Amino acid sequence: MTTKIGSILKRMYQIDDSILDAAEQTSRLQLKRIGEILICEHHLEERQLYQALAEQFSMDFMPFIENIINFDLLRDLPFEIFKDGRCMPLNSTGEILSIAIKDPLDLDIISLAEMLSELHIESVLCVPSEMDRLRVKFLEGDSKFRQSAGKISKEYERQQSLGDDALSVEEIRQRTEAEPVVKMVSLIFNEAVKLGASDIHVEPSENNAVVRFRIDGMLRQHTELSKWMYSPFTSRIKILADLDIAEKRIPQDGRIRHTVEGGVFDFRVSTLPTHFGEKTVIRVLKHDIALLDIRNLGISPDDQELVSELIEKPQGMVIVTGPTGSGKSSTLFACLNRIKHKAINITTIENPIEYKLDGVNQVQINEKAGVTFASALRSILRQDPDVILIGEIRDNETAQIAVQSSQTGHLVFSTLHTNDALSAITRLKDLGIPGFLISSSILAVIAQRLVRILCSQCKEEATVNDEQRSKWESLLGNYPMPRSYIAHGCKACNNVGYKGRMGLFEIITINEKIRTLIAENAPETTIRRVLRENSFKTMLLDGINKVENGVTSIDELLRVVLIEDIIQQD
Repeated sequence: MTTKIGSILKRMYQIDDSILDAAEQTSRLQLKRIGEILICEHHLEERQLYQALAEQFSMDFMPFIENIINFDLLRDLPFEIFKDGRCMPLNSTGEILSIAIKDPLDLDIISLAEMLSELHIESVLCVPSEMDRLRVKFLEGDSKFRQSAGKISKEYERQQSLGDDALSVEEIRQRTEAEPVVKMVSLIFNEAVKLGASDIHVEPSENNAVVRFRIDGMLRQHTELSKWMYSPFTSRIKILADLDIAEKRIPQDGRIRHTVEGGVFDFRVSTLPTHFGEKTVIRVLKHDIALLDIRNLGISPDDQELVSELIEKPQGMVIVTGPTGSGKSSTLFACLNRIKHKAINITTIENPIEYKLDGVNQVQINEKAGVTFASALRSILRQDPDVILIGEIRDNETAQIAVQSSQTGHLVFSTLHTNDALSAITRLKDLGIPGFLISSSILAVIAQRLVRILCSQCKEEATVNDEQRSKWESLLGNYPMPRSYIAHGCKACNNVGYKGRMGLFEIITINEKIRTLIAENAPETTIRRVLRENSFKTMLLDGINKVENGVTSIDELLRVVLIEDIIQQD
C-alpha cells in the first residue's frame, strides 16, 4: 500500500499534524492536490514536496538536471516528446531511455515517449520549476530552431555519401527534393519571418556554411549548415527562384514567393560565387503595407503636418536621402499611401518593386530588356500621370527628366544617396542640373537614418557611463548630455535589448530665401548657416530628442549618425 504523502512529509520534515489536516481539508474543498496547498499556503518548499513524492512513488529524485540533459537525444528523438516540457532526456542504453518528469502521475508522457522512441522508459522525478526553466531555455525560440535544424541536418547526413561535383543535374535536383532539404529551407524561411529579419545570408566556409539574419539592421549568426546540407540547400533555393542550378560561376538573381501563416512574402534571391562556394543573400519583402503610415515612421508631429502639406502639392519634387537600408522606400510609400485615395494617377518606377500598393501603377526596371529609369520615365509621361515615384536618381538623363516633370504639372518623389538633406542639392548639381532649375522644382528634401528602438518590456533609465560621457564630450561637447536609457534584454526582444526600428529625420523645405541661394549657386556652408539661423532641426537633434524620451540609446545614436561629418559642418 502506498504511504500517504502527509506521513512522508511528517517524517522527513517534522510537519505538524494541524498543518497537514488543514491542507487536506482545503484540498478537498478546492479540489487541489495537497502538495500544492502546502506550497501555496503553508510555505513548504517545492524541493521538499517533490523529494517526498519521489519516495512515495519509489522514484529517484533529481532536483537539478541541466548538466545531465542529453542534447543528442533532445535533437534526435521526435520533438513531440519534449515540446511541452513535461519530460527531458537524460541518457539511453539503446534499449532503455531515461527521462526526467515533473509529475509522477503523468503516465501519458511516459506512454508517448515509449511509443515515439520505441524504447523502454525509466523515469526520475524533477521539480516543476526546473523543468519549466529548461523548457524555456532549450525548447523555445532560438534553441527550438537550432534543435530542429540540427535534427534535419543529421537526418540528411545519414542519407548522403557523394558531393555535388559527382552528381548530374538531375541527381542534384532529386537531392534538393529530399524531405530534409525541403524541411530545412522552410524552417529557415519561417524563422526569418518570425524574427522579423530583413535579410538571410548563407555564407559558405571550408567545412560548413553559416546562416545569418539581419534583424533591425544588425547581422547575427543564427545557425550553421553542415557541408552535406549546404550544397543541396543552396540548390533548393535556386530552383525555387527559377535559377540555373548547374551554373555556379556567375552571379544570379531571382525571386521566391513564400507564404507563412497566411502572410505573403517576396524573397529576392542573389547568389555570388566565392572561394568556398556560392554565397546566397535573400531579401525578405512583405506584401503588407499596413505599417506604411506617416505617423509610424518616427517623424515628429510638427514635421508630420509639414510632410502632409508637401505631398498634397499639385507639382514639384520631394527627395528622400540616406544610405542603403535607411528606410527611404518606406517613407516614400507612406507618402503615396496617404494620397492614393485621391482621384489621381500614381505611377512608380522601381528596381525592384518592394511594396505592392493597390491603386498605384508600378513599373519594374529591366535593364536587360532596355527598361531603365530614364526610358521608363519617358514612357510614363505619356500615360497622363499626376504623381510619379522614381526609385532612384542615378544619372543625368533621369535627373533632367525628373526635374522637367516636376515643373510641368507633376508631383515627383525620388531618392538620392547622400549623407544629409542639404547634400542632395550638391548631388543634383553634380548630375548636371543647373541651380536655377533645382531651386524652382524642389519642394523639400528629407534625410533619414534608422535607429533601433529600446525594448519597452525591459527598458529602464540608466546612469551614463564614463566611456559614453567621454565620447559624447569629445564629439558633441556643444550639446548637453541627454537623459539615458538602457534595455538589458528579455524574452520579448530575444535578449537583444532592442525591438524594431524608427527613423531619425531632418527636413529642409525650400522657402524663398533658400530658393534664391540655390539659384545663385551659393556654397553649402552659406545655406547651412541660414538654415541654422532659422532653427533648422538636424538629424542629430532629432536623435538627441529620441534618446531623451527613451526611444533609443546613446550608443545607438552615436553608431548611426555620422557625428564627425556634422561636427565638420558646424
